[in-house]
Amino acid sequence: MEMMKCVVKEQKGDGYVVLTEKPIPEVGDNDVLIRVKAAAICGTDVHIKHWDDYAQKRMNPPTIIGHEYSGVVVKVGKNVKSVQIGDVVNSDSHLVCGTCDLCRNGHSDVCYNTVVIGVHRDGAMAEYIIIPESDVNKCGLDLPFEQLALMEPLGVAVHAAMEFPIATKKVAVIGCGPIGCMGVAVAKTLGAAQVIGIELNEQRGQMALDMGADAVVNPLKEDTAARIKELSGGLGVDFVLDFSGNAGAVMGSFDYLKPDGTVAIAGLGPKPLELPCERFVTSGFCIKGVSGREIPRTWERMKGLFAAGLDISKVITHVLPLEEFDKGLELMEKGQCGKVVLKP
Repeated sequence: MEMMKCVVKEQKGDGYVVLTEKPIPEVGDNDVLIRVKAAAICGTDVHIKHWDDYAQKRMNPPTIIGHEYSGVVVKVGKNVKSVQIGDVVNSDSHLVCGTCDLCRNGHSDVCYNTVVIGVHRDGAMAEYIIIPESDVNKCGLDLPFEQLALMEPLGVAVHAAMEFPIATKKVAVIGCGPIGCMGVAVAKTLGAAQVIGIELNEQRGQMALDMGADAVVNPLKEDTAARIKELSGGLGVDFVLDFSGNAGAVMGSFDYLKPDGTVAIAGLGPKPLELPCERFVTSGFCIKGVSGREIPRTWERMKGLFAAGLDISKVITHVLPLEEFDKGLELMEKGQCGKVVLKP
């Protein structure tokens, strides 16, 4: 039996994430075996490590973690027709059924039967991963494996930004971690007139500027609403893209959002959002929840954005061997990085 290296959440509880070996998965009739070339670390992997509420509700260890990856097809099942050995591929982290009423009506991002790789089933921090043919995406982009591994988180930013007509509009981005910084780059590529980042971490604030933000506001150092109104000519912004999951930050955005403006929430946080109903109604505010990516529309939109000049290379700050996964998780926990990519 051939074995592979992989990073596994061994059991419930804080910690218990180890590098170990498991058998290379067997290929079913409709499956694709992928040799993983790059696997990125997500905040979700940190949540899993520390066994927070998200992990407790969804996981049943032992499970190989990781859901952001790219690789090369090395074996296919006998029924597989759409991909071939040698194809460069990745997939969404959400494996959807394709048959429920939501999937059939173009809303697979909220499929009732979603299975998340690296959470509900073995994931991508491994030398190999098995994925159903229906969920495999042929990349079709002339990008290095490290960037191709970021299509899943990039898709969150694209989904959020393209929910609204942000071309020529003013946009605030709350939370300039890796997805937020990619949101900045997407908004600029789409033609936003002004993009203002909101970020506490100085390193990530600089990364947002490097990714194209016109300005970054640090709420620890200045009045966020006053500064954003100053930067935007006194009126505020048309759209807010939240990638922080911070309920207080979202509530604070109503102080610099124009009447009839919209907030897209793509971040997950522990505290509930308490809406000021009277102000919300009289100002005509709108909130839109953004869950993952719309499959396959978001993936096709990403290809178009790269053709239009989108560049996400600066969001990758560390590339490490798989064996140093613990260093990558630590960097993520401390906020001392952009995107960390592991090479199995």
